[in-house]
Amino acid sequence: MPSALPAYAQSGHSLISARQKASLKSLGIKIAIPRYVPLGFRVVTIKTEPCRNGERVDVNGVCRFRPSYTVLYRNAQNHCFVVEAIGGGIGGPNGLYTRTVNTKILGEVDVNIDTSRGAVSAPITTAIANTPQRNLWTFPAGKSPFYQVATLEGKANRVSPTITCSTEAHMTPNEFTKVVQSLDWLP
Repeated sequence: MPSALPAYAQSGHSLISARQKASLKSLGIKIAIPRYVPLGFRVVTIKTEPCRNGERVDVNGVCRFRPSYTVLYRNAQNHCFVVEAIGGGIGGPNGLYTRTVNTKILGEVDVNIDTSRGAVSAPITTAIANTPQRNLWTFPAGKSPFYQVATLEGKANRVSPTITCSTEAHMTPNEFTKVVQSLDWLP
């Protein structure tokens, strides 16, 4: 991970308001937020879901699917990406193309392109890594809760039915990797 953010980057931690931080902290889990956010992206919405009454909770305070959060970032061109955590209920293979990167807080994380299921993954080449791609995502990492970063191309309805995201490929795997590698715990 780079020791300093490039001059054109923003700190994702400073993009979270005090009210949003309080909402995230109310979940009682560690909150992963990128320190590196490409210029022009802002936090548009944050969705939180605590464990429900009666759900079995493990020693980490995590129930089957909750607590969970999603932080949606969007720029002026309606390009979107999310950082999220979920208690469980995840699974599935890697994407069509994949690479493993090391992160400060989650260890090794797979960066994936495409959501093709059942395909054998190929490595992300230099040409692919420098070209904007659709459906960039990390396989949820960590021990429950599981953390994930993903681009959204027209799928913001899973966060909010009123938010629109462009359907264009907008981020290169290299830029996406910078976001993933900059994840740090929200103080």
